Amino acid sequence: MRNLIALMISLCGMVMTPAWAGQFKEVGELEVHYNTLSTAFLTPNIAKQYDITRSGYRGLVNIAVLDTMQLGKPAIAAEVQGQVKNLVGNTRELNFTEIREGDAIYYIATFAADDEETYRFHIDLNAAGNRSASFNYNYTFYVDTP
Repeated sequence: MRNLIALMISLCGMVMTPAWAGQFKEVGELEVHYNTLSTAFLTPNIAKQYDITRSGYRGLVNIAVLDTMQLGKPAIAAEVQGQVKNLVGNTRELNFTEIREGDAIYYIATFAADDEETYRFHIDLNAAGNRSASFNYNYTFYVDTP
């Protein structure tokens, strides 16, 4: 559990903005939280543990799915798929990896990114109980180092 907390602190702490705090979508009985950032913001230990290449030119997408029908909105397992598309239409599949530690469940994927490029993300997921959700969001990537 400590490793997951360290990962989330790394992911959240480096990009803490008012907009980040509200990055989630409510879709039916699911609450889907999402975040995108440069892998350069991960600590070397976290990057090594999760086999993530740290680079100012690599982005990381983090997805967590919560069940709003259960008390406390616990994290639930889901099949997560997605694509990332730049403004000229080049599309790449996102290959998500599930991370479980204790009651927490997260899905992460990385992608190659260019400075000052706006990306459109399309996320599809199927959660327990035959519940599905799809949503889109945009993110403008800036090459930055911590």
